[in-house]
Amino acid sequence: MNETVAIVVTYNRKELLQKNINALLGQSRDDFDILVIDNASTDGTQVLVENIAKECSRVTYVNTGSNLGGAGGFSYGMQLACENDYKYCWLMDDDTIPGDIAYERLTDKISFLGDDFSFICSYVKWTDGTICTMNIPGVKRSLITRLDLLDHNLLWVKTCSFVSVLINLEVAREVGLPIKEFFIYGDDAEYTLRLSGKRKGYWALDSIVEHRMGRNAGVDIVTEGEDRLDRHFYNVRNLTYIAKKYGINGIPMCLLHTFGDTYRVLRYASDKKRHRIALIWKGFWAGLWFHPVIVLVNKQAGENNR
Repeated sequence: MNETVAIVVTYNRKELLQKNINALLGQSRDDFDILVIDNASTDGTQVLVENIAKECSRVTYVNTGSNLGGAGGFSYGMQLACENDYKYCWLMDDDTIPGDIAYERLTDKISFLGDDFSFICSYVKWTDGTICTMNIPGVKRSLITRLDLLDHNLLWVKTCSFVSVLINLEVAREVGLPIKEFFIYGDDAEYTLRLSGKRKGYWALDSIVEHRMGRNAGVDIVTEGEDRLDRHFYNVRNLTYIAKKYGINGIPMCLLHTFGDTYRVLRYASDKKRHRIALIWKGFWAGLWFHPVIVLVNKQAGENNR
């Protein structure tokens, strides 16, 4: 068994997943396993991955049995990685296409950092080669005190997305798993913030991946299409929880943003204004009362920690 496992969470995107797996199998280094976590896809994903696994013993398929969302899928996969004694896991969605040396550049950093890191994330580009707006890490201002990091194409960051991030599972065993109840949105920000509170997180500027999302834009309830609108409840709820848990003036600032988003919807949204505003305020109030359990890995059932 290898020290590292790439964990790919997928749901009904078989064609993208095929390209993702091809990119993983085409990496310049192959000393990692591949674990596909399928949120109960119905498009033939299982047959696709199991056929690949027959040809490549590094690939494993696991079906969660239901749609757990991205957050639940990553939590599920990391639990398996810890139970199987992997040292590192490399997280990504099925629409992530790593460049040929993305993994090599991530693991190169370990020779410089040792294990004194909690995560190392990649530089995420959109399909046109520009930086992916949704996946820009939270750079620490104190990076100026460590200019030697730039010699290794590294920057300190406090948060990042789950679009290609190498996680030190030693730290994960200390802080627990991603919060599966987030379902979608914010799970990566909360989790990497939790990780970097224990050991520093880093951005590897020379580990390049492509994020094949539909458009190069962040999450915005003002411009979101009707078919994806309801999921913004989770975004507002989860960000309110993060502000409540980590922000110095978290709730007042979050309330200010909530009023600001309400104003932006009233002024700029082209349709469904009442529904958009209802989602904003429903998410905000839900976030105030949201108290998910942080599950520690390698614990027996019921031995969870808040």
